[in-house]
Amino acid sequence: MTRLSTCEIEKGLKISIVEGTFATLYTTLAGGMFLAGLALHLGANSFQIALLSAIPALVSGFSFLAGYLVRWVGARKPLVLWTAGTGRSVYVLIVLTLLLRFRLRIELFLVIVGVSAVLMAIAGTVWTSWISDLVPEERRGRFFGVRNAILNVSGVLVAFGAGRGMDYLKARGYETTGYLLAFTLAVLFGMVSTLLLRRQPEPEPKLLPAPAFREILFGPLQEPQFRRLTIFLAIWFLTGTLASPFYLVHLLKNLRFSFTEVAIYSMIGGVIGVLFQLFWGRAIDRFGSRPVTVLNFALVGIMPFLWLFATPRFRLPIWIDGVLNGVVWTGASLGLWNLLLDLADNPARKESYFAIYSVVTGLGAFIASLVAGTVAQLISSFHLKILGIDFYNYDVMFLAAGIARFACLPLLLKVREPGSKPVRHTIRELTNLALWRLNAGKDVLLQALGIRNQD
Repeated sequence: MTRLSTCEIEKGLKISIVEGTFATLYTTLAGGMFLAGLALHLGANSFQIALLSAIPALVSGFSFLAGYLVRWVGARKPLVLWTAGTGRSVYVLIVLTLLLRFRLRIELFLVIVGVSAVLMAIAGTVWTSWISDLVPEERRGRFFGVRNAILNVSGVLVAFGAGRGMDYLKARGYETTGYLLAFTLAVLFGMVSTLLLRRQPEPEPKLLPAPAFREILFGPLQEPQFRRLTIFLAIWFLTGTLASPFYLVHLLKNLRFSFTEVAIYSMIGGVIGVLFQLFWGRAIDRFGSRPVTVLNFALVGIMPFLWLFATPRFRLPIWIDGVLNGVVWTGASLGLWNLLLDLADNPARKESYFAIYSVVTGLGAFIASLVAGTVAQLISSFHLKILGIDFYNYDVMFLAAGIARFACLPLLLKVREPGSKPVRHTIRELTNLALWRLNAGKDVLLQALGIRNQD
């Protein structure tokens, strides 16, 4: 591929951060609590909520088109511009129905979300190939750590502000207007993100002859480490995401959180995530992607159990979960992303790696969402009270997801990454670092209080 100059690479990395910020603003306002909230506003039931959550996973199979489309177009940039631009603009249809006060049927709403998801699945796969060639390998951990930190800050700030605005409008009977404003801004931010992508340089891809369809589907799975990672991801997303469609709905419906409180919950994870993006990025560069990924996926298993003990009056478990979102989900996501980039090192299979990753995780999450949605709907009247704590149908999903996450860990341990440090060594070094910083902080505090340390 054509090598870019150092100046071009630095320009591209800066543009990527700014572009990613606007993309995050789009995702925040056109997804998450606003997408789930609009679905509830339109009268969606538990199965339809699960289906809404599963749509991105359902259409992940379209990622396999990415490799063919790149070869047909001859470059990645124009393909990303068209698919991402169109995929984000589709939400204009939702804006128009809300603006003109048409009755938006939940079925049409799901179709619009589905069309957008198809285009964004292709855009995401091609963009991943593009950015993996743009970012120098030795800087990946730090770059994505800084980039994700900035994106987190922008996301939580707009979520908090929009959440406050939504609560204000909802309290005055203007909930529909709130969703209209949110999705209008989302479309505008998406357009800005697409325009910025036009300025981001692209290393010219090495376009090899189109491989056989069998090679696209199964070629990367012939590589032992990528195959092991794929098996882990397939089973983890099939079982560990059983509760994923219901977290936001449970907050809004059963725990009676306002949009502002949901935004604060997200903000806690986002703000803490800013610090830990940088921390885990440096840890990845020092110890490798595998140990950071294993450590954080182990801690992620704790999180669904916290939701079992939350009530409208006892919300501490939710706030603890928000903190862990910032600490361990940040490390798990960043570690997995870098581990994927490390293992996807065959240029001839570049798009195939990311397509398989998208399809496997997407299909697993889709099946999990359908199963969870069906079960949750079947036991929608489930209500159990133990020691003053109310348990609902969603709590069954939280319990199942937590158990499944721990059961999947041995599969992740089988993945090997060349040059990475052992997991135990990484945990020991990080523990020593944490203890050293705590001790240093204690000494500073004692000095500030005028107390002499006797140690």
